[in-house]
Amino acid sequence: MGWHRYFNKQCRRVTENERPLLSLSSDDLRGILDLNVVGVHAVTSAVLRHAMLPAGSGKIVNISSRAGKVGLPNYSHYCASKFALEGLTAALAEEVKEEGIEVNTLSPGMVNTQSFPKPEGKKGVRSAESIEDSLFALLDGGVTSHYIHADELDEARAKGLEDRVALKPIREVPFSP
Repeated sequence: MGWHRYFNKQCRRVTENERPLLSLSSDDLRGILDLNVVGVHAVTSAVLRHAMLPAGSGKIVNISSRAGKVGLPNYSHYCASKFALEGLTAALAEEVKEEGIEVNTLSPGMVNTQSFPKPEGKKGVRSAESIEDSLFALLDGGVTSHYIHADELDEARAKGLEDRVALKPIREVPFSP
């Protein structure tokens, strides 16, 4: 099976598995983890090994989701995969920061795609320009181990704020009583 068909099949599994955790199988979980975590690991490690580490620089932006920060009912497997991606990204950022490589995540929000079509005029659907702006905010931000939600960048810009206010660290702020 070609990668494109495999990817589309896995994406469909997300919407097909929109139901409570108790009705999902371990195979359902493995499928979404393969797509959102194992696939990212495979590509990232190859690019690091063959290009970025020898060059001593690079920028990695993993595509995450707000679901990687909050639990959403009936999306437990998807949330688990995106939480795992956030952890993978934060750990990798720490591992390669001294090598001149930045590693961050972008949460595009709802985007109208072939795999996940949205109704015309649905509130909250991000434009391609909004996603592009978020990507460049990360690429030009000079940060590592951060994430950005496209809707929050849009909101910051609407209020006349600098893009950097929408960049947040993936790592939890240490407790300080």
